[in-house]
Amino acid sequence: MRTIRTYSILTAVLTAAALTAAVLLPASAADRASEIVGRLAAEFRAMKSYEVRFELSAEEFSGSGSYAIDGTDYCLKFGDAEVFADAATRWEVDNRRREVTIVEVDPASRNILNNPVRAFDFLGSEYLPTLVSEAGGQAVVRLTPAASGEDAPAGSVEVTVSTSDMRPLSLVYDYDGEQVAVRILRIAPLSEPLGRFELRNYDGYELIDFR
Repeated sequence: MRTIRTYSILTAVLTAAALTAAVLLPASAADRASEIVGRLAAEFRAMKSYEVRFELSAEEFSGSGSYAIDGTDYCLKFGDAEVFADAATRWEVDNRRREVTIVEVDPASRNILNNPVRAFDFLGSEYLPTLVSEAGGQAVVRLTPAASGEDAPAGSVEVTVSTSDMRPLSLVYDYDGEQVAVRILRIAPLSEPLGRFELRNYDGYELIDFR
């Protein structure tokens, strides 16, 4: 009887330990994902003006681009397109079609092409971070929409970060299985004044205003 009772106690202890581990490990991983996201955001919030070079690839297109940030204003170049924006207005220039489309800035967007100011700042956003992996000086965090509906983000984001300096290495946007991958080539202080939209530089372009 003592042997059976000892075995039952041992089994209970081991089961409790396993359950505790199952509870603690995900919590620890969640804390680590939140820590990485927080430190990544802090790195970019501390830089008031900087420039980023990147490569982007998707199923139908690929290419290299760059953007420069000065506070809440930015200038982005990718292929034939140029984008200029301040805190309220965004001017999208299509040099091939000779068109300028004017829209309001979407401050909630974390897409690197739509709102590069917040491309790596997921704090206070509608995404929940999950640690996918961490090894070899790199961590991968997946950010999934916290809710569904019209106001929810369109898809998930996976960001790879160098854990030595908390700088981003890549982004992968997943929109219902369609992926857009971005590789970060360079992050540096802004080397020249930020480009601004000047209408006189686009004489003869069609203006399309959606504001």
